[in-house]
Amino acid sequence: MGTWKSISVAWLTLVVSSCVAASDMDRTKPAIIRDSFTNGKPELEWRPYPHFNQDNLKGEIDPSSPEGEPGVGVLSNGIAGGFAALSYAETPTFEDFYLEAWLYVQATEKEKGPLNGIAFRVDPIQDRYYRFSAHFSADPSLSLAYVGKDTNHFPVIVGEWKGASLPGGTPLRSGWHRVAIEVRNNAAEIIWDSVRLTGGPFRLDRVGSGYIGVYATYTGGRGFAETKIDGLRVGR
Repeated sequence: MGTWKSISVAWLTLVVSSCVAASDMDRTKPAIIRDSFTNGKPELEWRPYPHFNQDNLKGEIDPSSPEGEPGVGVLSNGIAGGFAALSYAETPTFEDFYLEAWLYVQATEKEKGPLNGIAFRVDPIQDRYYRFSAHFSADPSLSLAYVGKDTNHFPVIVGEWKGASLPGGTPLRSGWHRVAIEVRNNAAEIIWDSVRLTGGPFRLDRVGSGYIGVYATYTGGRGFAETKIDGLRVGR
């Protein structure tokens, strides 16, 4: 019994170490674009998604920033009172990429609540994008979804994680989390707090390339949502 327990612990340690090592290794790749919002000022040109309500990401001072410098990026859905907000960085578009960022997720014990996320392959002309997001409500989840004009902006879930599949278990409070998204050959892998999420790679067959963005909305009705981001880094 003791031998099997030792083997199980060793195997688990190896798996977790492999996930962390993969993330750390990818982190050494040179960045093509980055934004640390130093002194509360964005380094990239951020634009409001034209098919929503013109909410745009702005810089702000937040002492809780995990980067050691208090500047962060903030996107809220306040302009029209509680609908979806999406802001994207006006840079070259990306097909394959490796993205890392700190994401601040709002948590609530209620059934309805904010949804905070990163958008990618954002196509403002054809009105479509992918988004990876966290919804830390009474039934917390992480999800990867496609959203577009062709779905009336309802998300088509590509991958979802709840319960035991949530790294670190059920979140108890709002806070910063580390997210990494790797897209290669029209498939995505997601790393959350240094743990590679199960089920990947996930096929991306609706948008070929696009911009990187930040997403905020309130699920189950109208309500305030605010997504904070810091240490955004994108490489190939």
